[in-house]
Amino acid sequence: VVKMVQLLPTLLLVLSVLQLSYKTTQALTFPSLSSSSNIRIRQGFKSDEIQIATTMARSLMNPLNINSKRFLVAVNPQNSNELYGWAQLRPIGPSTVNPNSYDASPGSGNAEQDVINDEIWDDFENDPVDVPVGFASLPWTKEYKEFAKAATKRREKREALMASVERETQEESNQLWELASVYVLPQYRQKGIGSDLVRNVLARHVLRGRKKSDVYILTLESTRGWYENLGFQVTEQIPEAMKFEVVAGNILTKFVGDQLICMQYR
Repeated sequence: VVKMVQLLPTLLLVLSVLQLSYKTTQALTFPSLSSSSNIRIRQGFKSDEIQIATTMARSLMNPLNINSKRFLVAVNPQNSNELYGWAQLRPIGPSTVNPNSYDASPGSGNAEQDVINDEIWDDFENDPVDVPVGFASLPWTKEYKEFAKAATKRREKREALMASVERETQEESNQLWELASVYVLPQYRQKGIGSDLVRNVLARHVLRGRKKSDVYILTLESTRGWYENLGFQVTEQIPEAMKFEVVAGNILTKFVGDQLICMQYR
């Protein structure tokens, strides 16, 4: 029983790969029905975590260790709380890069700042406190004080997020990453949303000053072409953190007549 509990995360990961690869294969048989202009892609918020975890659990994908900061989500352009799908890069272990010599590329800080500003703007749009006008804008009015209090909370949140990003940038600078949790709700599939999510997740990775070659994915041989179109290539040099999943996954994939492969972003 103890061993089964210890293996649970690995089994969930393998099932996630099988589920994702199967759905990707289905998507390859249909043309794209919509453009990126019909969706909005934003940073994942803490409030998204419950929906992501429960949806993935129902789909037999790994619902463990959901961290919204690593996710990008596709949403309705008119309603940022209506999720269409999501994807993430999760750290899987150290790379060979010396963290003491790490230096982010120019512009990576601006990319992080844009993401944080986007979240703060969403908070502002969803805030029930209206901008005071007329006499209500005078500093001694109740309306002005409520608005000032809400503005102060947003400013403090922004400062905390910026400090958190700076810490995480240093902590995660010596990491390998796995493209994971790529999921689109059934009613929004075959519209190119999955591809848009993956491209944006990878673009954000590069903007943060990280190497393309530090990103890996486990998938089925039958979906190889789809990921090649997104910039991945099959690699025989599998990261240590993924080797056990590959062995366990290939035992399961034999039953579906396929093979689990490791691909690297180039």
